[in-house]
Amino acid sequence: MEESISILKWKAFVENKQRKKLLVKVIWNDTDKLTLLITPNMKVNAFIKDEKEGFLFYDIEGKPISGPIPSILPSNALEDGQILLKAISDGTVTVYGEKINKNEMNALH
Repeated sequence: MEESISILKWKAFVENKQRKKLLVKVIWNDTDKLTLLITPNMKVNAFIKDEKEGFLFYDIEGKPISGPIPSILPSNALEDGQILLKAISDGTVTVYGEKINKNEMNALH
């Protein structure tokens, strides 16, 4: 059984689930690097990791982004450019902030 899937396969899965086209964006700061799946009209420019609320995202003007990010891939969920299935199953990688169910997980294999 596979232990990881490609970012493009995950992108297609999230697009199919939400019926929206998405872009892949890599963003980093001094402490972490994230790969985001965002809609074309989202203007994510910066982020911080808050202990209580998780990742907080900001636009180019420094205003918080209020809507949910379609998918956030932390650097620890990736290995050699592939998303670890363990990271998806344990909820590190989510779709609109929600963990995917077992049927969806099986569809990814």
